[in-house]
Amino acid sequence: MSRRKQRSRGRSEAGGARPRAPAERGPERAATGGRAAPGWGLAFQIAFVVAVFGLGVLVAELAGAANLGVSFGIGQIAFAIAVVYLLVRR
Repeated sequence: MSRRKQRSRGRSEAGGARPRAPAERGPERAATGGRAAPGWGLAFQIAFVVAVFGLGVLVAELAGAANLGVSFGIGQIAFAIAVVYLLVRR
């Protein structure tokens, strides 16, 4: 049976909308007792990926990269990994 039919059937049998249990609200709402889980804001996400890029460049330089271009390449890889992390985390 489709979810839409289940919802309409549940409302007609209960005489209105039934309250949903926290487990039915989704994993992020169930963990916080029904409230939406606080997420990272856009400014924090941008600062996070910029910081990861900077740290990647710094680590590459300290590890003895041949020149600054190689360090920036390592920083780009770290930046891409951080962006993928933020996308998957969501």
